[in-house]
Amino acid sequence: MADVRVAVIGLAWGQLHIDALRRIKNLDIVAVCDADENRAKVVAKNAGIKFAFSNPNEIFSRDEIELVTIATPPNTQKELANKAMLAKKTVLVESPAGLNSQEAKALLETSQQRKIKNAVAFQTRYLPSYAYAKELIDEEYLGQFLRATITFVMAQPWGLNGNWAADEKRGGGVMRNVAVHFLDALQWWFGPVQSVFADRETLFSEVRRPVTVGREQKIEKFTATADDTFLSLLKFENGGIAILNFITGARQDQPWNISLVGSRATLQITSGTLAGKRDTERDFGLIEIPRRLELPDRPREPLMWALCELATDFTKQIQGVELEGRAPPTFDDALKTHKVMEAIQRSADDMLWAAV
Repeated sequence: MADVRVAVIGLAWGQLHIDALRRIKNLDIVAVCDADENRAKVVAKNAGIKFAFSNPNEIFSRDEIELVTIATPPNTQKELANKAMLAKKTVLVESPAGLNSQEAKALLETSQQRKIKNAVAFQTRYLPSYAYAKELIDEEYLGQFLRATITFVMAQPWGLNGNWAADEKRGGGVMRNVAVHFLDALQWWFGPVQSVFADRETLFSEVRRPVTVGREQKIEKFTATADDTFLSLLKFENGGIAILNFITGARQDQPWNISLVGSRATLQITSGTLAGKRDTERDFGLIEIPRRLELPDRPREPLMWALCELATDFTKQIQGVELEGRAPPTFDDALKTHKVMEAIQRSADDMLWAAV
């Protein structure tokens, strides 16, 4: 079977893409592209990649490239992915796949019209704890879904990430960049969200962070406009409710926690471990995850390995292999998640329940 030739656009977060893709059989990274031409050349040289570009059109014009992965900020993803598909390239786009639901919908429509395979990097679905929780939920381990709680606490204010990550207009913020993965997982597990009630704020807007300029270290001051905290209630069409509490700037990192409560059992995911208890069991304890779902390098670099597993499945799809069981998330999943995030924004602005 011939190798799938791939190019990576965006080499900040895209380094994770390179690390994941280079571990996949039947896949060859032949080009990288970044607005910083020097960075593109350095990354290509260090990774043994043949071509380095600063103009993405160089990628789109090369017939030998079949797959393009796009790891750029959200405000650039729609244009780049659309151009790639118009050039008949399959695409793997970093989450959230565009700035809003209109952009995600446009990408979905282009992929359907052009019959282009696509995937979105919601790789947390491939974490063993998430994947096995999905199997157990589908087997009605929980019984009727009642409640979910998700807590994410980060020591540093989100705004310290700077650049686009702290800029609301360019798709920054903790909701679009962190919570988006949890929102995707919840809908993957339990189906569509019907309505939301939310509060979304920037608690630490005035940011000071050390930066190195030449040999000197200076303090950079800027105003963060993207959210660094939010609290939300999600009401699902199946009647269940999820409570999400995300806060950064808490001065301590805490293990992120997901608790899923049903009529017959509870599941709990804490930083990757899976535990639970059914009514027929005596103790709440760790649940053994099948080896077929384990990642190769557990527990190091789980997100990179999860992306590797997602991209492996996507490569198989490109090669015409029919997958059994789970399949990579697509623009349709991104669209559903964008609609929930936009409802969260409307609810936070109006302090009212908002329909999705």
